[in-house]
Formats: sequence, C-alpha cells, structure tokens
Amino acid sequence: MAQTKPVARGERRTDETSSVLRVQLAVEPHPGSGCAVVNAGTEAAEVTQQLKSGTGGDGPGSDAKECHTEVTFDQGAARERSYLKAAVSARCICPVFDAHDCIPRIQGVRGRSVVVSLTVADRETLREIISDLRHVGASVSVDWLVSDGELSSTAEIDVSTITDKQHAAMEVAMEMGYYETPREVSLGELAAELDISESAASQRLNGAETKLVRAFLES
Repeated sequence: MAQTKPVARGERRTDETSSVLRVQLAVEPHPGSGCAVVNAGTEAAEVTQQLKSGTGGDGPGSDAKECHTEVTFDQGAARERSYLKAAVSARCICPVFDAHDCIPRIQGVRGRSVVVSLTVADRETLREIISDLRHVGASVSVDWLVSDGELSSTAEIDVSTITDKQHAAMEVAMEMGYYETPREVSLGELAAELDISESAASQRLNGAETKLVRAFLES
C-alpha cells in the first residue's frame, strides 16, 4: 500500500495581483562585513538604519554608499542614542534589500544576527532576497512567514521530509518562546531541555525551518 505523505494545510489567496508576504528573517552578516547593527549589540532598544550616498564602498552594487545607523539604548529611566557610520562593503547585507526596493524593519539583534521583518510582493522575490543575502556570505533563517490579505483557497505543504527529532525540537522551541522576539530562551537553554548539544539543536531547527520555507514557497 502506498504511504500518504503528511501535509500541513494553510490558506493561500487566488488574487495574485494583491498578494504579499510578510516575513521575519534572522540574518547573520559575514564576519568581514563590519555590520554596525550587529556591533551595536543585543542591548539596543531601537535600531534604525539607512543607506546614503558617500565616498565609501568597495563591492559590486555598493555604489559608493555609506550605512548610517542610529541605536537607542535604555539606561534605566533615561535613553542614550549612538550614531554610527560605516562604508558599505561587498559583504554588507543592506544593499541586498535596497536592490530589491525592499525596506527592512529592524526588530533587534539576536546574538550575531540582525532580526528584520519585511513585506515582499511574492514568493519569487523572497527567494531572490534570501539567495542574494547568502551570496554576500550571510547566514539566513526564517522566523516566520505569512500571507497577508484576503484568503480564498487552501494550500497543502508537504512536511514528510521533517524528521521526528526535528519536529520535536521545533515544538519545544515554540513552547519555550525561542521564536519570540526577543527570544525568551537561548539556544543553550533549549539544547539543555532537549538534552542535546547546542550544535545539534541548531542543526535540527535550521534543517526543519529550511524544509518548511522551501515547501511553502514551492507550494
């Protein structure tokens, strides 16, 4: 008897002209990028960033731009602001969003990753953005991805390739608040709950997340 593949059911719109996707990405820039947002640290309460014309830039597509970042820190009852400026390099992630006419909203810094949310027109655009981010040496994982707008049809997503261990790891991560922003538990705490190493926990989550996103985008 042929086995039936498990599927996850979700809603998908048929009106492609108004279809948009909202997504939150955790992007870890290449160590050589000199990312000012990451260097600001996880204590930042607010981060705003903008690319401006400048004299810097040493990579394809940088167009001699500079990255201007304003970081706000909570200091008890007071707030402290820092203003950072850096030349855009070939390893910077900001020009990728700029090239796709996409303005990311920076939610914070998680470890060495910049957490950004953005709205894109369609799945193909999201694929291209993720591909281009990886092309400049960044590591990318997807926190969540949803369709926005009126829903009128059901999409089926094949989740048969997700292993039992990956599924269990994601369930525990969800229950413990690992996918919240900011995260309520660290990867180490999650790994301890699962009784595995941090690298094993990371591999299980990243493997499952990649499979889910690929299945959603290809459905």
